[in-house]
Amino acid sequence: MTNLVEAKKHLIAEQHGLCAYCQTAINTHNASIEHVVPKEKNLELSTNYHNLVAVCKSQVKDIYSGKMHCDKEKANQLITPFIFANESDVTAVRNNSYFAAYSDGTISAKPKLTVEIGNEADSFINILNLNHITLKQRRTKDVLNGLIEASTVVPNHQKRIFWKLQFEKILLNKKQPYRQYLLIYIANKLGIN
Repeated sequence: MTNLVEAKKHLIAEQHGLCAYCQTAINTHNASIEHVVPKEKNLELSTNYHNLVAVCKSQVKDIYSGKMHCDKEKANQLITPFIFANESDVTAVRNNSYFAAYSDGTISAKPKLTVEIGNEADSFINILNLNHITLKQRRTKDVLNGLIEASTVVPNHQKRIFWKLQFEKILLNKKQPYRQYLLIYIANKLGIN
């Protein structure tokens, strides 16, 4: 049991206190260890540290779909491990993400992906239920709406500077909940593709 607790602490620290899937803030009390490739699919990987991630313990069912999200929804399904993909993060010069982020908190496959990659991104979103109503509300209410509201008082000729500063601030803060969602959303506003 002690090894699991220590592994969870290390994973949470490596992930900067964010769920590997939805990027909700997590700690040792509200997180569990998830096998990216389920034990049922590959027993050899069941003890491989590189196959483990810390994820939130979703306890709330979506009022529309009746589904949970992250580990509770994934169960033993296989996903494309986008979280481990090289060069998949948003940077100051490129939006390498496979996803698009919208002001209502929705995440979708990024337009203009190949059909195969687009289908994998959609599958990743659907299996983890990343458009769970609670996640969408948190992404907007807890973070994005405040930024949008703050931008309304910025003169039009300075809006690009405002969004660039927000982007740089979030880019540096690896503990920012919903970090990739925000970076993808703002990158689109800045024309970073």
